Amino acid sequence: MMDDKFKTRQTLRQNLLEQLARNELDGDKIRQIIAVSVAIPDFFEQYQVNEIYDAIEPDELDWNASYFDRQRKLAQLNFAEQRINHLIDVREYLIRNGIAGFAKAPLAGPIEGTNTMNMQGYLPGANLAKMVEQGTTSQARSALINELEDNRLDDAEIGRAIAWAQARVANLFVGYEENSLAGKMNNDPAQWDTDYYDLQTSYLNSNFAKIRFEHLITVRNSLRQRRVKGFERIIIKPKPQSQQARAASRPHSDSSSSQPGFLRVALMAGGALAVLAALVISLL
Repeated sequence: MMDDKFKTRQTLRQNLLEQLARNELDGDKIRQIIAVSVAIPDFFEQYQVNEIYDAIEPDELDWNASYFDRQRKLAQLNFAEQRINHLIDVREYLIRNGIAGFAKAPLAGPIEGTNTMNMQGYLPGANLAKMVEQGTTSQARSALINELEDNRLDDAEIGRAIAWAQARVANLFVGYEENSLAGKMNNDPAQWDTDYYDLQTSYLNSNFAKIRFEHLITVRNSLRQRRVKGFERIIIKPKPQSQQARAASRPHSDSSSSQPGFLRVALMAGGALAVLAALVISLL
């Protein structure tokens, strides 16, 4: 049975190969993702050349769309760092030469409303980032509810998750309404309990209004403060490091020292780059 790490590695590999075909991200950004991914255990395979795996062709005269497609299929079978970097080189060559199917995709402009709250240092979870970028609106909503159910997150983190997703998903929230599937909200904290929380969650699924989501945050916080079972805050304390481990974790003088900063910037950028960065962070 495949474990979660294996599935995430496969997802990251597939995302990288898809981005090479979509031409949405420039080569430098993908190279940076690859440079960080080198630290992921068992992520890249050893470069192989045999009767099944053709060697990469260094001569640009042999680079065309068919060659790119063939090498991309080979990379799926032999996911070697050398093959992925070669695919970037080929893609950039085809873009420069205006080969059909390799036109650079226009970058999306900045989205209004992203500065309505302090987002400094916010890193969306891998699932939220993936669902916002690749999933449907309903999947993005489900990912947000999963954030709400995560007892490791406090109210401020949930609020920033909402702001981050809302800035990237059109029509994430709908207008508030009451009907047979979405009843009223009760503003009396004395009547809030587990059953009420579950009921309001079902209402939210039927009427995904922002005011309902914010109400659930308030209810959750009240139940947490009253130490209701299932709502206790989970705080994960970092394990104390030995002197040897602390020394190993110090930044080196090479390019790897800038990698964490790049991942943070990538997550804040949103889009496909944020998805890749979130997947990498979950594997490091």
